[in-house]
Amino acid sequence: MTSGFKRVLLINPPESGQGADTSAPMGLMFIAGVLQQNGIAVRIVDGCLDGFAEVMRVVAEFKPDLAGIACPTYARVQSFKIARAIKEHDSSIITLFGGHHPTLLGQQVLANYPFVDLICIGEGEFVTLDLCQGLEWEKISGLGFRRNGAVMISPRRPDITDLDRLPLPAWDLIDPMRYRSNGDIVIDGIDLSKEVGATISFSRGCIGRCNFCSQMWKKWKYRSPQRIMEEIELLHRRHGIRCFHFNDDCFSVKKEVTLELCRLICERKWKIYFSIVTRADCVDEDILRALKEAGCYSIAFGIETASPRLLKVMHKTIKPEQSLRAIQLTNAFGIRSLALVIAGAVGETWESINETIDFLNAAKPALIGVANGLMLFPGTEVYEAAKARGFIDDDFWLTNYNWKIYTAENSRLMLNIFAEAIHHRQKLSRFRLVNMIRYHRFVSREVGIVLKQLFVNLRLVRERSNKDKPFILR
Repeated sequence: MTSGFKRVLLINPPESGQGADTSAPMGLMFIAGVLQQNGIAVRIVDGCLDGFAEVMRVVAEFKPDLAGIACPTYARVQSFKIARAIKEHDSSIITLFGGHHPTLLGQQVLANYPFVDLICIGEGEFVTLDLCQGLEWEKISGLGFRRNGAVMISPRRPDITDLDRLPLPAWDLIDPMRYRSNGDIVIDGIDLSKEVGATISFSRGCIGRCNFCSQMWKKWKYRSPQRIMEEIELLHRRHGIRCFHFNDDCFSVKKEVTLELCRLICERKWKIYFSIVTRADCVDEDILRALKEAGCYSIAFGIETASPRLLKVMHKTIKPEQSLRAIQLTNAFGIRSLALVIAGAVGETWESINETIDFLNAAKPALIGVANGLMLFPGTEVYEAAKARGFIDDDFWLTNYNWKIYTAENSRLMLNIFAEAIHHRQKLSRFRLVNMIRYHRFVSREVGIVLKQLFVNLRLVRERSNKDKPFILR
């Protein structure tokens, strides 16, 4: 097919966000910016905010010839649902899937879901542009499609190294005022929980190689501070937005670039506030001082664990003493610190949980974010290891489950106990029974789940939905 596409609708799938806390669909907005720059009619509909019916209303009204649908692994079922509905509405609309899931499992998607016509591998901006400009599908790098019943996937195109090649995200295609700040504190008399919040993408990728991360981007790259200032100024002056969140995996990799961005923000004398996520080995006193002066109120650090043994398993090169210093320095500069922890990684025990609790009691982060279990996702080392031991296989992603928690070593009950102990920073006993008594509500919950499943198996009650039923149209 070489005719190209004249009208493109980009869709954030419904029922896949966090309600009012959903962030603007930055990936779609970058793609839309490129299409706008090249004179292609494009719209964005955020199903996370608008819902399924509104997405379909826009499809009927706009009449796109290409529907680009974001497809993160955890929300793939919702993406499939809207793609199927679009095809049922008008089979001539070509559906294009992009994001982590089609990048990592594109062969499976095209082989099992006939309402998905195309998949994008990796970054989608220029793949989508090539399609719209009528380039033959076989000549487009990073594209998957079907020919005569066979799945064809071209080699992935090189990642975009200079992100300043991209125009600003298409903020004009959404209403920025609908997205809420993720802040929940009062600064300078301003309650950030009541503020509009804008997400900014400063960089893509990470310098780490953690075994639980899919490494969607092959290397860390960033947009220039000058380009970021253009975007902040657009949102601050046009819409009055003063609260921002940088959604980078690792914000402050290059010290000189971080300092320059902070300098430019201070130079404008804007009263803005922002939060970031970064690594403990990517902050020092100079960076923290500059961030504070520029308006940074919160820094999240991916600590994961304080067990040296588990850090080695995870391939995390940051030592607990580095994380300790980073959090304590952040606190000293009056910036709220957030420690992100995984309770239940590969090799987790009550001893390693206690090491993490000792660390948290010493570091004293303002907040702790705990994942009660390690989520297994395609493209990660832990996923491949779990497949090798028969804990999961690729067919799992043909079910309706969002993800699978690693329970090969610790039960769901123990993962909940691990997470609760970390939340309360209360060390676990070496005796499992003591821990179960202390956190007895989790035991009661598990008993209830087991009994319900037993009643279902005995046909004494009807199961409401079978989430494990394959979602395949053949």
